[in-house]
Amino acid sequence: MTKWKNEPFSMNVTAGDIKAFCMCGLSDNAPFCDGAHVTTDKKPHVEKFTEDKTIYICGCRESSKSPYCDGTHKTLSETQ
Repeated sequence: MTKWKNEPFSMNVTAGDIKAFCMCGLSDNAPFCDGAHVTTDKKPHVEKFTEDKTIYICGCRESSKSPYCDGTHKTLSETQ
């Protein structure tokens, strides 16, 4: 079980990978969707990657570019 955190999740993806990222913040498998959104009106962000690359997924759930990190975590307090 992976928890949310005040730093991005760094991951390597390869061409053809399909990932479903949690957008509701309720997943016990952050940053991936585990179906917990069924009690909300939120849907996961599903993306198929077309190239090999490293991506940074928001761990604090405050990014304006969600699901991607925009650096917002750097402005949050340690207690969040």
